Amino acid sequence: MDYLQEDHIYPPPPSSLPPHDQPIDPQFVTIGAHPSHSPPSSLSAYQTDPYDGMPPPPTGGEFPDLPSLMKACQDHAKRHGYACVTSSNNYKRGIAYVRCDRGGEYVNHWHLTDETRVRKNRTRRLVGCTWKARAKRTAKGTWVMTMMNAKHSGHSASDSPTSHPSQRQLTAEAVEEAREAFRAGMSPKEVLELMRTRYNEAITAQDVYNLKAKIARMDQKAAAAASARDSAPHQSLEQQEQAQQASPPVPIDPNTDPMLQHMQLNPAAATAGEGRAERCGCDCCHH
Repeated sequence: MDYLQEDHIYPPPPSSLPPHDQPIDPQFVTIGAHPSHSPPSSLSAYQTDPYDGMPPPPTGGEFPDLPSLMKACQDHAKRHGYACVTSSNNYKRGIAYVRCDRGGEYVNHWHLTDETRVRKNRTRRLVGCTWKARAKRTAKGTWVMTMMNAKHSGHSASDSPTSHPSQRQLTAEAVEEAREAFRAGMSPKEVLELMRTRYNEAITAQDVYNLKAKIARMDQKAAAAASARDSAPHQSLEQQEQAQQASPPVPIDPNTDPMLQHMQLNPAAATAGEGRAERCGCDCCHH
């Protein structure tokens, strides 16, 4: 009985729905589910992303070479909060394995413990992520990628590309421009803005300081090599021949040379070449 006279406003409860063999009023139908289905018991049933926001890169394309494939993979990973690196390569067979940069485990080569370790509060970037792919060269010479394990493990998507060293790399052109900028007297802060604007916005201030120290070491090594090359004497072939003629080889004294004495005492050995074989190991010398 409708005491409030609201039957024309509110639809009847689901228990009063007609059977399946009769037409159903569209106002009772829930989009994406049958009216007789009960709602999920937990929120996990609503999760539809099996990759936790880190989907694998598309695998249907072909690339002219391995660097082009890695760049496309890195660009995709950068947009989804992770990074990919090559773990091993076999260019002769045309195979390269690509893994997540947080895959693998640290090896404690120095057998440090929590008590002997100097840096107590350090964090570890490697967590043993199992994401892995394989890049292979086809018969046409192009490169394709296939996924071996498309799901990440042990970590979530990062908030910024600065968390991944492989996404803060600079090209050779950028390094050369940074060298010219330092030579021109620009400060590290100015070089940082230059690198972020023109090449890589993920680069950090520490990367610029490391780059400056690396350029200084490279310049110092090049200067030392040039100095050694300039100080070395340059002699032409004629000068080398004159030097050899000015210092002829020292003749062998038969009274002091044991090999010649042996040959004089044993003429048969000298005739057969025994002395020469014992002295230099060949039969082409006459001594």
